Amino acid sequence: MKAIFITLLLALSLPLGLVAADEAHAASSVEGKLHGVAEQLHADLAHAGESIHEEEDKLTMITEKFGVSLPTLIAQMVNFVLVAFVLYKFAVKPIAATLDERQQKIADGLQYAEEMKTQLAEAERERAEKVKQAAIDAQAILTEAREQSKEMIESKTQEAAAQAEAMIRKASEATELERQKMLSDVRQEVARLVVATSSKVLSRDLSDARSKLSPIPQPKNWLMLAKPHF
Repeated sequence: MKAIFITLLLALSLPLGLVAADEAHAASSVEGKLHGVAEQLHADLAHAGESIHEEEDKLTMITEKFGVSLPTLIAQMVNFVLVAFVLYKFAVKPIAATLDERQQKIADGLQYAEEMKTQLAEAERERAEKVKQAAIDAQAILTEAREQSKEMIESKTQEAAAQAEAMIRKASEATELERQKMLSDVRQEVARLVVATSSKVLSRDLSDARSKLSPIPQPKNWLMLAKPHF
């Protein structure tokens, strides 16, 4: 039993040993790469240090050439800050305020122009609608006036025709009355003339008869002769 357990332990430890050997190999490889990278980084840092040292030397040469020192640089910085503060306080700030004010005025003007443009468009639209409505109302009034005038013309025409017909009827009646009156007058005149003529004839005949002593004729027959024939 102990031998079997030892055998199994050895069998299991062999793959673990192989895996551990592989990991050790990989670790050694990674370590070598890290070592190379460290060397390269060290070389780069040394090169950068040399470059910085060269730049410092150049800056030192420039400062020595133009006579720039640390107190002078600090004094110039203080002067620059003071001048910048004065300029900001008495020049930049008022100018910025003026620019802001003008910008606000321009924005207000643009907004007012937009509002006026909108109101103008609205007024134009209302004017067009009113003109259209006025045209419709005018057309309706014109149509109504035409219908009323047509009805009035027809009414006046009918009234005039009725009046003309009445006048013609009255004229006809007056003409008929006048004709009847004239006929009556003519009849009366003819009767009067017949009577007068007959009287004359009778007077003459009577005179002749008296002279001849002949009988007197009956008055009835004489009146029949004196009646007019129409």
